[in-house]
Amino acid sequence: MTARDMVVNLKEGQADEEYLGHSLLSLAVRRLRRDRLTLGALAVIVLITLSAIFAPQISRALNVSFDRTSGTNAFILIGGQDRLTFDPDYRFRARTLATAVVHDMGKDIKSKIVDTNYRDIRSEENGGLRVFHAGMSTNAFDIYVKGGSETGERALARNIPFGQAGDLIELPPGTYDVSLRFSTGDRAAEPFLSLNGVEVKAGWLAMGVVAGGEKSGKPLEMKFYPQNLAAIDPANARLQFIQASADAPLLNVTFGGEVIAENVVYEQEVVYEAPRQTSTLGTSAMDAPRRVLGTDDLGRDQFARLLFGGQVSLGIAFSAALIAATIGITIGILTGFYGGLLDDGVNWVITTISSLPTLLLLLIIIAVTKPGPPVLIAVLGLLGWFGVARLVRGETFSIRAREYVVSARSIGAPVSRIMLVHILPNLLSVVMIALALNIGGLILTESALSYLGFGINPPTPSWGNMLSNSQTFFTKGVHLVVVPGLLITITVLCLYVIGDGLRDAFDPTLKN
Repeated sequence: MTARDMVVNLKEGQADEEYLGHSLLSLAVRRLRRDRLTLGALAVIVLITLSAIFAPQISRALNVSFDRTSGTNAFILIGGQDRLTFDPDYRFRARTLATAVVHDMGKDIKSKIVDTNYRDIRSEENGGLRVFHAGMSTNAFDIYVKGGSETGERALARNIPFGQAGDLIELPPGTYDVSLRFSTGDRAAEPFLSLNGVEVKAGWLAMGVVAGGEKSGKPLEMKFYPQNLAAIDPANARLQFIQASADAPLLNVTFGGEVIAENVVYEQEVVYEAPRQTSTLGTSAMDAPRRVLGTDDLGRDQFARLLFGGQVSLGIAFSAALIAATIGITIGILTGFYGGLLDDGVNWVITTISSLPTLLLLLIIIAVTKPGPPVLIAVLGLLGWFGVARLVRGETFSIRAREYVVSARSIGAPVSRIMLVHILPNLLSVVMIALALNIGGLILTESALSYLGFGINPPTPSWGNMLSNSQTFFTKGVHLVVVPGLLITITVLCLYVIGDGLRDAFDPTLKN
């Protein structure tokens, strides 16, 4: 015997000694401990499952809700702050000045955008004047001006209500005195607010804002913020942001999800020029809480919806997989053990139903029932046992011919004992692998049904129905598509990795 043969025999003897006295399950566990990829996938699935189980506690700790809607907080991006005001899908047009005025509205803070195009001033020799009414608890008013080329005082705008801007007033260049009178129809009434020396330039807009008031804690006053309309780039739009809310804290201003100004205070103006586009304008308090994964189109917290959606999607997949496994194991053992006509009949049923398009069959069944978690679990469970039954049947055919089963039958052991004690434990590896793979497939099936509108209906969240408006979300909030889609992909991929790892652990010869 050569030295090489001695080494080979020694290694084989050590391997045999290592495996002596261990069951198939204990050996599989030892192999799994060395499979880092499968252990990593298992850790991810455990983390996702625990997060779904404890979704109410996690949401309560973060003070978020999966069903609390807020139009102000729609389409917040990942890590974005809760907003005080939000104007969705506003079209900022070329050569247009969009003046956004933030003002108080009772206990709330509102935002209003007013467009002024450079063509609104018909003569290049003239300028424009406009006034926005943001004076809390102040009645509608009329605007009077005198000065410049005017020979006397005249009313140029009437009945401007709270939260609105008056029409553009076109004036020759010069210095004007502007006064406001309540819209009572009495021209002899004294003005309640006046401002002298307002300069009007050719091609410019003097945007005035009336802010403050008794309830706001600030004196009622009028301030003008001039902008050169003629200087706006023909390809761009200009945003003029005016903070006229006395109650607002320090503000963040975002345009299209990008922060364009911070620490904005009362009566401060922010000017931002950007390419013309349909975009969003939002304001947030500097210390406003942040959304971990943003919000959806109704302002619902995306992180909370993913947690509760995991409860639904994983709950349906696990429950349906257990039902399918139970039916499949029972039928598989019976057909594999008895064979004959029973085996032929079951095979005919499985082959016939499997030949039908699965998704089409599911859509037909669910269309005539009421969609919901119990219905989906029952339908998916009753239609998902075919693959498990085939695997178990094939293994049972092999196991029933082994010596220990033949010996048990020869001594008169009951059939139920043979199936439960001698056959079922030896099917553990096949069942565990099939269960892991089946859960992944059922998650995809539930997601597809919910995406098509035949699964879980809103407001109950599931990973599938969170993607139902994905085409719209790609243009407004891409995180609403990417995050749930990525979570479905990771979960299913990890389940398949676990199934593959279990197969290798229970039968290491498959690697070769």
